[in-house]
Amino acid sequence: MKLDPRFLTHVSKGEHITVSTSGTKFNGLIRSNPTAAFIVELLKKDTTHAEIVDKMLAKYDVDRATAEKDSAALIKKLREIGAVID
Repeated sequence: MKLDPRFLTHVSKGEHITVSTSGTKFNGLIRSNPTAAFIVELLKKDTTHAEIVDKMLAKYDVDRATAEKDSAALIKKLREIGAVID
């Protein structure tokens, strides 16, 4: 899975924003907290949920179950708006 290339990311004044471009069903922008921004950046390259969880465990002080649950919830939301493709 990866971020649909029609969604662009930008960091401004420490705020991570994902913006949809033309041709997507989602019209708007997404403001991400630092953890969500980390996941979105990982999604710029083809990756798996397991790889994302492993990288979260290496970066954050979090247990595997929480990392799996929280990342799955974010990926689900991104899929619902068409931002993640398989």
